[in-house]
Amino acid sequence: MTHGAPYDCIRHVGDLGNIFIPYGGSAVISLTDRMIKLSGQYSVVGRAIVIHEKADDLGRGNSSLSKTTGNAGGRVACGVIRMLE
Repeated sequence: MTHGAPYDCIRHVGDLGNIFIPYGGSAVISLTDRMIKLSGQYSVVGRAIVIHEKADDLGRGNSSLSKTTGNAGGRVACGVIRMLE
């Protein structure tokens, strides 16, 4: 599957776009996405969400990594998606 932007026709479920956090700051995000499922075979529950060090180029850059990772650099934070009880 090709890497892309959340609004692209060709993308994978993990293409959630960019969040911007000020240096030393924090962020709270809320998103709605047509591909995210919370149940069934393709549920994201139990999967990881990862924050990378650089902005995602949304598959549009000139780097060889653009179509796979968005050339977003190393991982700086992650968590597991779960349902609240």
